Amino acid sequence: MVYEEAHSYLPKGGSNQYVQGYATSAVRRICKEGRKYGIGALIVSQRPSDLDTSILSQCGTFITLRLSSSDDQSIIRSSIPDNSSNLAETLPSLRTGEAIIVGEAIKIPSRVLIPLMKPRPDSSDAVPSLEWAKTEIENPEFAKAVTNWRKQKV
Repeated sequence: MVYEEAHSYLPKGGSNQYVQGYATSAVRRICKEGRKYGIGALIVSQRPSDLDTSILSQCGTFITLRLSSSDDQSIIRSSIPDNSSNLAETLPSLRTGEAIIVGEAIKIPSRVLIPLMKPRPDSSDAVPSLEWAKTEIENPEFAKAVTNWRKQKV
């Protein structure tokens, strides 16, 4: 089972009763008991320090990309054996595609290079100065804009 952006619905402490009550308890149970039924969990998060600690403690392997927050780094640092602690120091400076893998899935904690997808997704931000310099608007929908403007309530 894959839980993408897990920090959003599996929060540490659970500020929202419904999220904490339903999602977190279900995922906790899957993480604790799923192995005996052949079910594994992949918890994906950009903020491991914001995850429920019970769920995080069930993770046997960490694949960690670049982390700049000291709170997030400390979570990973605690899972790295003492003799490999210098790996944790590289967390904020990992390049795109580099990762540190620690845990049951690998014999020795390692810094690895993960092959990048080709073609790469276009996830770059727009350059405002170039967008503002455009003089023409392609397919302007003035009627729709005026209608939406008039529907607004004051």
